[in-house]
Amino acid sequence: MEKLLLGNILLKNANDCGLAEKVALVSGKQAMTYAELNTRVNRLGNGLIGQGVCKGDRIAVLGRNSLTYAIIYFALAKIGAIMVPVNFWYRDTEIQYTLRQSTCKGLLYHTDFAPVLKGIENEVPSLEWHVPFGACSDASGHLDRIVESGSNQEPAVDLDEEDPHIILYTSGTTGFPKGTTLSHRSHFLHALSLSLATHGQPDDIGLLIYPLFHTGGPDCLLLPHFIQGATLIVLDGGDPDAILEAAEQYRVTNIFCVPTIWRWILDRQSQVQHDVSSIERCLGSSDTFPPDLLDRILTTFEADVYVTYGLTEAGCILTVCKLTAGDQRKLGSVGRPLSTVELKLVDEDNRPVNPGEVGEVLARSPSLMQNYWEMPEKTREALREGWLRSGDLGRMDEDGYLFLAGRAKDMIISGGENIYPLEVERILKSHPVVRDAAVVGIPNTEWGESVLAAIVGDPDSELTEDEVIAFVRERAAGYKCPRFVVFLEALPVTTATGKVQKAVLRETFTPEYGV
Repeated sequence: MEKLLLGNILLKNANDCGLAEKVALVSGKQAMTYAELNTRVNRLGNGLIGQGVCKGDRIAVLGRNSLTYAIIYFALAKIGAIMVPVNFWYRDTEIQYTLRQSTCKGLLYHTDFAPVLKGIENEVPSLEWHVPFGACSDASGHLDRIVESGSNQEPAVDLDEEDPHIILYTSGTTGFPKGTTLSHRSHFLHALSLSLATHGQPDDIGLLIYPLFHTGGPDCLLLPHFIQGATLIVLDGGDPDAILEAAEQYRVTNIFCVPTIWRWILDRQSQVQHDVSSIERCLGSSDTFPPDLLDRILTTFEADVYVTYGLTEAGCILTVCKLTAGDQRKLGSVGRPLSTVELKLVDEDNRPVNPGEVGEVLARSPSLMQNYWEMPEKTREALREGWLRSGDLGRMDEDGYLFLAGRAKDMIISGGENIYPLEVERILKSHPVVRDAAVVGIPNTEWGESVLAAIVGDPDSELTEDEVIAFVRERAAGYKCPRFVVFLEALPVTTATGKVQKAVLRETFTPEYGV
């Protein structure tokens, strides 16, 4: 392969006599071989070029997991357009921000999301066109027409490995999402090293559970499976019945999802007893698997468990820890670095700490982001002398295994989704009777953490918990909404700086609201 381009993964498999007619993707009753998928991707890519899409144009995509979404992913990669996946949980203002900040030229969206996009062209000055896919009464403006207009030939676009491929938006401590810009080479090398670390095989049959707008979808599943010439079953969401039924029907070999969904799977499997004997590897990310969850997985499946740790800015996964029924010596660890990753832990003065001591996790890898899109100051804060500052705290043992010790940025992880308190606090403080607000994560067995909002309201206000939750829900994705709301006369603050003491809030309210 001459260049490490994402489109070349698909092209290679389509031209391989042993893989061309092998099923690449399955979604419901639809299935596509590598050859069929490559042809469809080429036709869409060439059709988009015919519509005026150029290398470097930002094209937003809004939709749930489907074959069409995967086709769009590779088509944009082949023509050098920069994909901007949109979180399908976003409300209209969040979608508008994403498209405005990235100055998107075009938008491809599933018709299910048409209501939330009403008037989008008036809110995003750079947006020149938007095209639907899925069920549509007006076929003339449909994505299928663009596909029909394109040729089967490989798109004639001169691409470089370092060309940006995608902008993944991740919430930041500023309260505004940041666009993590990643190159073709970044994704390619990440897929190779992750597949190697998790023992991927060409005969694998995996389940795509992560949403494709999330780094976990393409980077943990789609690309690592395709780089092996394996097969992927596309699911839309974390319904445990659908997961277990697919695992049995397709003789799935590996499942990769967040701890919350693993609990749903295990609970359901204990009731229905599907045949899951084909599963060889159970993988998880987003946070460390607690011992009780690991024990349930190891006793339910005759499979190895792989615990991972990473972040969007790192290109996704940084470390992997393998655990088996007979070897759980590193229980609680998120593992060792991937083959392309270097880690170091430093103190507040950027000096390396000794093994066993806690420090901030820094990473260096060819898979790191190039920048935060159009945010040079934030980029300089995150990337220093080639090292990515994760904001996470951890310690390294004598064998080089990383154990996380906390999150320096106060990030909340609920159901595998990252929630940054300042973003929610900014919304809360915009309420006319809210004088101050602080948001913290409270331990939750099912979701990992739940969002708790501490509110200081006007003395005469009669604001209720339901009103607060509804106010946030109208302005942010549902998973960011507080599950609990407490009303205080004042927030606990440090006397010297007036900084909110979030640790005090967590300690105060965890006994009452933590489960």
